[in-house]
Amino acid sequence: MKLFFKLLFIVIVLEIIITIFCTFIMEETSSRLLKSICSLLIIFLSFPIYIIDKSYPFYAQGSANFGLMLMLINVVLQTLILYGFIRIVSKKKNGY
Repeated sequence: MKLFFKLLFIVIVLEIIITIFCTFIMEETSSRLLKSICSLLIIFLSFPIYIIDKSYPFYAQGSANFGLMLMLINVVLQTLILYGFIRIVSKKKNGY
């Protein structure tokens, strides 16, 4: 369980840094390539919830609490996927 919370913290910090960086790049540059890369990166970061609706989680209609809840669910889903992947890889590595 400690691994899950460590991964959750790492995912949250990385997503905040990447989102701020991409937002800065998209506002300050005129390069279409950089804007396209940042847009794809943000879509990738919001992927689990993005499947449900393309406006989720960053441009969700509704209150700020609803948007924060969607972002939290998204981060938890990403962490669960990463945690499951690490568990499967570690079991195969140990020969189980």
